[in-house]
Amino acid sequence: MATSHSGGAAVVLALASQLTVPSHALAQSAWLPFEGEASVSLTFQSLDYGGHFDETGTKRENLGPIQSYYGIAQFEYGLTERIAINARLPYISSRYTGSLDEPLFVEMRDKYEEYRRVNPAAAPSVDTGGYYGTFQDFAFTLRYNVLEQGVTITPVLSAIVPSHDYRTVGEAAAGQDLFALQTGVNVGRLLSPKAYVHGRYIYSFVQSYRDIPLDRSTAEFEAGYAVAPIVVVRGIVDWMRTHGGIPFDEALKDLSVFLEHDRLLSSRHWHVGAGATVTLADTVDLETAFFTFVAGAAARYGVGVNVGVTWRFLGPRFGPSPSRAPGTQPFGGKRRPFSGTRFR
Repeated sequence: MATSHSGGAAVVLALASQLTVPSHALAQSAWLPFEGEASVSLTFQSLDYGGHFDETGTKRENLGPIQSYYGIAQFEYGLTERIAINARLPYISSRYTGSLDEPLFVEMRDKYEEYRRVNPAAAPSVDTGGYYGTFQDFAFTLRYNVLEQGVTITPVLSAIVPSHDYRTVGEAAAGQDLFALQTGVNVGRLLSPKAYVHGRYIYSFVQSYRDIPLDRSTAEFEAGYAVAPIVVVRGIVDWMRTHGGIPFDEALKDLSVFLEHDRLLSSRHWHVGAGATVTLADTVDLETAFFTFVAGAAARYGVGVNVGVTWRFLGPRFGPSPSRAPGTQPFGGKRRPFSGTRFR
């Protein structure tokens, strides 16, 4: 078995309208860790959303702009040669960056306050101009490698569980606060001792809300190349589509729906990104990356940057990875063709 977690930068996933963490963004890739190997990743991410794509794909600048910061802790462990488990929890802090005196914002705010007077149980909006910070959703992932003969194929199963009942009213809401079951497959191939390609498809069975179906598909393609023995660069393309949801214009018709529209929109998007991973030691990787939202509908658009550190600690029966041994090619060992964190 020649396996490890992928390096690179999966565009967060689901970093469009739901503000969920990717996507993604499941456990990393077709390549698994060693049996008995564990790793801890800490990732910082900054996302600057400039507005929304409307239902036709047209950018509506300054419509719901926000700034978000993510801190993501992740643990991964190789149970066997073919099975790996992963757990992840992000902390998100966001704020509405538009003008609090913007006419549409003022109108919506006043209408919502009127709505709350009639419905006192309604939650207050998080769009106060200040940061709203909270833990978001746990992600628990199981990967099982079924093939590694030239092409590596690893199905994946994940459960997304809200860490608590966080607030979802407002542009700066942390996420959907919905349960989800995700299943899919990762496929990877080494093209040479220095190059690889990797693809992923995930289908998410998402808890419906207001009787609106919210399942979604995500797909990603990544290609990487080792420009030096300890440096890998990569490019990524990411796609997402919601199978259900409601159009942006329809959400505008109902105030109570619009204030939670990021949970309900029929979003779809394309993201592109590029990044690099630097191996600081046999067990430590540093990654930085950049991505942008190039197209979409009923979704946010913006840009983001990512910095992460992964530390691997091996089980007692294993020595250093062959691909890290002095004098070998970066992907020369049977295991760990590449490593590092990903866009979440």
